[in-house]
Amino acid sequence: MIIRDGKAKEWGIKKKEGLGLIPTNEKILKDFLKDCELGINMPKGHRGRRTPATLIKLRGSLFFILTQHPKLKIEEWTKAKLHKLFKDMFDGKIKKSSGQQYRGIDDYVKVSKFFLGWCYRTKKVSENISEDLSRADYTRGKPAWVFLGNEKLRKLIDESRADYRALILFIYDSGIRAQELYRIKVYDFSEEFTLLNVPDKREDGTKVSKTFERTIKLKHCSGLIKNYIETHKLKSNDYLVIQSQPAFNKYLRTLSKKLFGTSTTKARGSYDRLKLMDIRHNSACYWLDKYKTHKDLMYRFGWSREDKIFYYSEFLGRRDKIDDEDMLTKEDKDKYEKDIMVLQKNMQTISQNHESQINAIMQQMDFLMGVKDGVYPKKKIAELLKEAPERAKQYEQLQVIQNK
Repeated sequence: MIIRDGKAKEWGIKKKEGLGLIPTNEKILKDFLKDCELGINMPKGHRGRRTPATLIKLRGSLFFILTQHPKLKIEEWTKAKLHKLFKDMFDGKIKKSSGQQYRGIDDYVKVSKFFLGWCYRTKKVSENISEDLSRADYTRGKPAWVFLGNEKLRKLIDESRADYRALILFIYDSGIRAQELYRIKVYDFSEEFTLLNVPDKREDGTKVSKTFERTIKLKHCSGLIKNYIETHKLKSNDYLVIQSQPAFNKYLRTLSKKLFGTSTTKARGSYDRLKLMDIRHNSACYWLDKYKTHKDLMYRFGWSREDKIFYYSEFLGRRDKIDDEDMLTKEDKDKYEKDIMVLQKNMQTISQNHESQINAIMQQMDFLMGVKDGVYPKKKIAELLKEAPERAKQYEQLQVIQNK
């Protein structure tokens, strides 16, 4: 279920469901989630309320961590037990129910440090056993994702159902994040669906953009989005996406597998694992060379740091575009600028000399031909006809000088 507007009571555990945790741990987890939603007792540098999507993720990750030692109270956990848990996950000794190895273990480390730090600040425990944990120790390198490229992405869009086609092209065109996609409403569009405003927050405080508010120019999807909204009879205050995120991802995986198989892509992700976030990755590759400055590209994608651009540049194998002139020192540039000024002055002098020569030749020819006020005398016409070949040569020489 996609939850866009969370309520505090939603993060409590339903009595009939339970978490399988001992009562003490269950209460601490509930208190932690409630504080996160309200923005209370948060760490320095990370103040503020957590979004519903973040709360869901925290709840799931912490449930997994706490059930690895289900009978131990949180205050009975030790550094050795905590470190061994993540090492076993990293080494593949602890696997998913499907038998697959855990990925993104560094994210579990991040969540546990956040949670245990909160426990220490609120005096639920007497020691912060997560202080020696490092995310870098459990990172497997850059995450894998599914690279399609513009041609395959277009094929995926063309073969999609009409409702999914509009949304896939919308993500590819806008570069919007998956979590932002599910917070967009119809009234966020303007100018006949050629502009999309991604607000920071709604008036009720609901978070929309992950980073900052931005207005995106849509270049490819406006017509399809307009038809999509009209077909589904969406009103101004309705959310754009009516499909659940799990259903959307499942559709992408199924269609991608049907069209491209199960082979591994350049980004190490296989075609049959395509998801919404991968469309954004492909969008970043598409727009990378379309913008003249990094700042404009960062604005479109809502990035606050340039390292994202460097990642996609490296991934696409962009060549080193530095030129010799980029390596000039200030002294070199000053010298060259002076040389250019001298050259321009010389060219101006040469041009003035040519103009004087041309004027002298014209006056001489007018005198020889007896021209008066621009009119040739009749007696001179016969002479000109006889001397035409010689005069032609003189005019050719004049033309050469003028061209110079």
